Amino acid sequence: MFMLIPARKHRRKFWLLLHRYLGLFAGAIFVIIGLTGSILAFGHELDEWLNADVRAVSRQASTGRAPLDAIVAAGIKALPTGAKAINLDYPRYDGLAFALWFEQTSSGRDYPERHQIFIDPYRAQVTGQRLLIDFHRIWRDPLLDFVLRLHYSLGFGENGMTLVGWVGLAMLFSVLAGLIVWWPLTGKFRSALTLKPKTSRERLVYDWHKICGVYGSIVLLVIVATGIYLEFPSYGRGLVGLFSQVASPWPEYASRPPQNLDTPKTISLSELEQIVDANCPEGDFRYIVFPNDATGSYEVGKRAPGEPNRLQAQRRIWIDQYSGEVLALRDRSSQSSGDVFVEWLYPLHTGEAFGLTGQLIILLIGFVPLLLYVTGVIRWLQKRRVKRLEGGRCR
Repeated sequence: MFMLIPARKHRRKFWLLLHRYLGLFAGAIFVIIGLTGSILAFGHELDEWLNADVRAVSRQASTGRAPLDAIVAAGIKALPTGAKAINLDYPRYDGLAFALWFEQTSSGRDYPERHQIFIDPYRAQVTGQRLLIDFHRIWRDPLLDFVLRLHYSLGFGENGMTLVGWVGLAMLFSVLAGLIVWWPLTGKFRSALTLKPKTSRERLVYDWHKICGVYGSIVLLVIVATGIYLEFPSYGRGLVGLFSQVASPWPEYASRPPQNLDTPKTISLSELEQIVDANCPEGDFRYIVFPNDATGSYEVGKRAPGEPNRLQAQRRIWIDQYSGEVLALRDRSSQSSGDVFVEWLYPLHTGEAFGLTGQLIILLIGFVPLLLYVTGVIRWLQKRRVKRLEGGRCR
């Protein structure tokens, strides 16, 4: 028994050092990720509020929505020379504009940038447009997209995503190591889960670090693990695929142009909606991706009731742009266990899976890395000061 005590202390020292140094270095970046995540918990609502002049519209109950072809035609008419329409986002609720995405070459550069044109769905009139993504100059982006890119890549593109992914892995081990160090071997969990009353400043800092870490770890581990998957999706899908088949995230289906016509006629967008409604009667339209060439197909996202992701759509349908034939339909009936698991990761990460409650949790948990980092650094400096004082006495 006495032999076990030094061994336990040795192991605890290892976990403590791992927790400390991973937290000190990776934790600084994690603070940025956490705070930006808090803002993004209500990112869509904030973006709509900050850009109400172009995104908000007055609902016309008497006339209803204009035909989709007229809405898109208004946006296409406003496209700059050389620009290409990519997809159309439906409004999340009545009172918002449609958003037509288009791509054009960045001025004075050789790479594309993405813009949005907003269209009043009741009057089929453009309300405004904006640059949304400049892939190399993050400061040109709107505030919420700037925050989003800081969150997942620190604004450094693919290299930044890799860095953030590794920071996530470091923090995953740091949180787990912290729980191992905290775990009360005496079994006194109540004492280990509460603040000590009338204690010293040093002990108060330690208690706050401990309490924030233990309670926050319940959600932090989920957020960090899902975030790592989102940064390394190909590796994540490969790992999940070891246990259950996972469908390709972005499959392509080709339309078949009629061979006997020089300029084959494509289906209208109103017809497209009717085809989707016939195959998927319930749910809400989220987006339409336009064919990118003469052999491309339409991809339509129509969120089914009960999907955990409330803003996007897991249910997707691909349609031939000429014949209107349904080329593929991906919905709950075709999902494997791996597909269901992957479907839940993003809405768990953002809190969307639990509605307003989930968003509030993400808003609050984003401040936990800051609290842990501040209290952790203070505690580290306190220990260093004590060691220096003890060293001075020895001399």
